[in-house]
Amino acid sequence: MILKTLKSHFLKKNTIGINKRCLWQWIDDTFNRLDDDRIKEIGPNLACAEWLMKNGAQVRWKGCKEFVSHYNCLPSITSYNRGQFLIEQIYAGKEASISHIGFCYFENCKNISKIEFVGCNTIDNEALSKLNILKDYLTNLKINGCLNVSDQGIMALEQLQALKYLELKNLQFLIEPEATIHHLKTKLPECNIQYFNE
Repeated sequence: MILKTLKSHFLKKNTIGINKRCLWQWIDDTFNRLDDDRIKEIGPNLACAEWLMKNGAQVRWKGCKEFVSHYNCLPSITSYNRGQFLIEQIYAGKEASISHIGFCYFENCKNISKIEFVGCNTIDNEALSKLNILKDYLTNLKINGCLNVSDQGIMALEQLQALKYLELKNLQFLIEPEATIHHLKTKLPECNIQYFNE
């Protein structure tokens, strides 16, 4: 949400002489950069939630039914409640701009079991390969309409040995989907893999 506001602010300004694409890439990279001091201050789960939400994604805490989508709805942290808020599920849609640069925030977030990437175009092959940070915890993954994902990124999911359900949908840059899905099924025999190309 914050990133979207910043981008629309910059769009209104005259940026003659500046490559706009490079500018947006720089902003995305800046908002995705790891802040080790913040992790030490408030713990890995809350720091990860801050990163996700300031880049337009949503989180669901363990034990809660609803997603939290607004950065200002994050809990105030005290030493008493610091370990109480544990991320269990992540949703990143079209408004999200999370990228592989920030995936190090997943380190020590041991309750993340479900992730959905829906039309999130900052998710690419490198991001999917970096999901191996969650290889012991992630059980449910959905990737739908992410334009920068190809066979290489999907093949990297073989590292996610805890995965029980994988849904792949509307991935137009899969060149050999049958071979890719077959490969994953041999590497992840316990995972129910669903592929849809609508």
